[in-house]
Amino acid sequence: MVEQPTTHTTLEPVRLRTAAPPVHPRGAVFLDRDGVLNDVRGAGDASLPPRRIEELAIASDAPSSVDRLRAAGFVLIVVTNQPDVARGTMTLDAAVQVTGAVADALALDDGYVCAHDGPDGCDCRKPRPGMLTRAGRDWDLALDHCWLIGDRWVDVAAAEGAGVRPVLLERSYSWDRSGGANAPPGLTPEFRGATLGACVSYVLAGS
Repeated sequence: MVEQPTTHTTLEPVRLRTAAPPVHPRGAVFLDRDGVLNDVRGAGDASLPPRRIEELAIASDAPSSVDRLRAAGFVLIVVTNQPDVARGTMTLDAAVQVTGAVADALALDDGYVCAHDGPDGCDCRKPRPGMLTRAGRDWDLALDHCWLIGDRWVDVAAAEGAGVRPVLLERSYSWDRSGGANAPPGLTPEFRGATLGACVSYVLAGS
C-alpha cells in the first residue's frame, strides 16, 4: 500500500513504499511521471500534472511498455517533481495519492516524490540527482547499470548527475525552461524517442 503523509518538513523526497522486494541484479529503470507514465493536462504542449485522481489518465502505451521492462527483470521506480506542493496550488496528499495511483496501476516497485521548488534548495528536485541517489541507497543499486526515461531536460540532467543512463521521450516542451533555468549547454540524452515504446526498445537493446 502507498503511504499518504500529511506533512513533509524535511528536504527529502517522499518515498511511496516502505519495504523493497529483493533487488534484481539487472538494475532499475527510473521513470518520470507526467508525460511519460500518465498524460499531461491540456493540449499536451506543456508539462501540466493532474491535480487530483479524477484528472489522472495513464498513458496509452505505458502498461505494455512497463510490462516489457518488468519481463526483462528491471526494478521499476517512478521519480517525479511536484513543485506545485511548495507553491501552494496542490496538497502533498494529492501529489502522493496521484503518484501512488500511477504506481499501483502499473505495478511499479517504488516511487519518490519531490514536493519542493527551486528556492527550497533541496537535492531531490530534478535536475539535481537526489531522488536517484536516494533510490540507489534504498535499493542497493549500481546506478551505472540503471536507466532513466523522462520527457524533460531536467530528467536528462538528473540522470547524468547520478551516473544513470538518460533516455528522453521527446515532447514539444522537453527543452523549455524549468524552474527558471535553461538546459545547460551540451546536455544530451543517450537516446531520443518519439514514443515510450521506442525508448523502452532502446533500453532493452542496450542492456
